[in-house]
Order: sequence, then structure tokens, then C-alpha cells
Amino acid sequence: MPQHTIKTPVADYTGTVAGVRFTAGRGETGDENAVAYFQRQGYTVTPVEDDIEPDEHPADDPPVDTAPVDETAVDASPAADGAKRTNRRTPAK
Repeated sequence: MPQHTIKTPVADYTGTVAGVRFTAGRGETGDENAVAYFQRQGYTVTPVEDDIEPDEHPADDPPVDTAPVDETAVDASPAADGAKRTNRRTPAK
């Protein structure tokens, strides 16, 4: 259902008309019957543009997951100094 922004003829109007809540002369609705009513009554009706999908990133912003990855090798062998490795979840005995 397409959304529309509605501007009242009275710029600072706050209230409800045709089931649409207005604050400072502006409201939004997706109700096509209300949109038709506002157009007939001389309200300014503007479609809201939904061009950007939530999964898309604007061209100016790089995607979040492109941060550099630390590719340092991890030594999987036991500690070089002979110390016993302990599980970090349980305290050492």
C-alpha cells in the first residue's frame, strides 16, 4: 500500500481528519480513500518514495562487512614455554 504525505491548508493544524493524525500541518497515510478525500478538499498530497530497500546501501556508504580482516596466523600448538593451557570458561585448578 503506497504511503502519502498530506499537508493541511492550515500550516500549524494538529488533530485528526479522516482517520489521519496531523501534527503541525503534516500527516501520513496509506489509505487510498483518505488520499482521495484530501485531494478533493484541497490538501497537498505527495507520494512517499520507497526507492531504497532496507538491504541496500547508499552509494556513498561502503557496506558494513568490508572491514579489513586480521589475517595473522594463529598458533594452534601448545604454549611455547611449556605452560599448561586452560579453558577460559572454567577457572584453572
